Amino acid sequence: MNDDTLEPLVIVWGVESGPDGTGRRVQIGRNVIAIAESYADVEQLLKMAGLTEWVELDPTIVEWCDGGPAVWP
Repeated sequence: MNDDTLEPLVIVWGVESGPDGTGRRVQIGRNVIAIAESYADVEQLLKMAGLTEWVELDPTIVEWCDGGPAVWP
C-alpha cells in the first residue's frame, strides 16, 4: 500500500443474507463487529466504538460497498 493511500477506518459491506439474518456487515479496522440492519444500527455501532465525529461520505473514514447509506434490505 502506498503511504499516500489510507484505508478507510470503517467499511460497510453490501447487503447479504445468512444464518444471522439480512443486513450489512460493519467492519472497523480489520474486524467485522456486527451485521447492521439499518443506517441507525451503523450509527449506534460507531457510537459504541467511540467514533462519534465521523462524516458518512468521507471515503477516508467510511467506505460504503455495493450501495450507499440509503441501501438496506
